[in-house]
This record gives sequence, structure tokens and C-alpha cells, in this order.
Amino acid sequence: MANDAARITEITDELKLILEARLTELGSAMKSAEGVTRQLVSAELEIGRYRQLQESLGAEALDVKREMAALRARADELRSSHGGVTAERDALRAEVARLEVEAREGGGERDRLRQRAQSLEAETAAGQAENEAARNKLKKLEENHAKVRKLKEELKAQLAAISAGEQE
Repeated sequence: MANDAARITEITDELKLILEARLTELGSAMKSAEGVTRQLVSAELEIGRYRQLQESLGAEALDVKREMAALRARADELRSSHGGVTAERDALRAEVARLEVEAREGGGERDRLRQRAQSLEAETAAGQAENEAARNKLKKLEENHAKVRKLKEELKAQLAAISAGEQE
């Protein structure tokens, strides 16, 4: 029996060693499982965050697409408006060019009219000078006529006095 007791002690010691090894392995496995569980929980949290981020980005992408559509529509409006403004600008440039041509032609006409006006003013001044000279000549002629009439009357009076003196 002592042999049995030694053998039981030996087996018990061996079982203790096996049990300790198994417990160590189990602890190690539990630590590994715990680490894997933590990694899984962390991965699930990351997945949740990524899903939220994906949803948020999806909503933002829809907003961006709507904004892009609105901006494209606005760009089309602006292109159309730009085409209209460009056509209007070209029409205004053509009108300015036409007005510049008219202004140049009008400038030539203005110069011709100015020369004609100066010519007429010179003619008018010459006509006024002629009229003044004619008035002065007429005045002198009227004065001479009045003198001649007065002399004629004086001569008639003297002739009448002479004839009256001869008759006496």
C-alpha cells in the first residue's frame, strides 16, 4: 500500500502538473480569446462607425449631386445669358462703329456747313457794307438834289426879279 500511496501521490502530482499546465493553457487561451473578443468588439465598433460614416457620406454625396445639378443648371443659364450678352455686345459694337462713321461723315458735313456759313457771313458783311455805302451815296445825292432844287428856286427867283426889273 505504501507503494500505492506513493503511486497515488505520484499520479496526483502528475495530475497537478497536467492540471496546472492545462490551467495555464486555458488562461492563455482565455487571454487570447479575450484579446480576439476585444478585437471583434473593436472591429464591430469600427464597422458601426464606418457604416455611420458611409450613411453620412452618402447623404453628403446626394447633397453634392443636387448642388452639382443646380450648379450645372446655373452654368447652362449663364452660358445662355453670356451668349445673349455677347450678341448684344457685338450689336452695340456695330452700332458704335456705325455712329463713329456717321460722326466722321457728320464732321465733314459740319465743316462744309461751317465754311458755307462763313462764306454767307462774308457775303452778308459785304452786302451790309454795300448797303451802307449806297445809303451814304443816296444821302449825298438827296442833299445834292436838295441843293440843286434850292439853287433852281433861287435862280428862278433871280430870273423873276430880273424879268420884273426889265419890265419896269
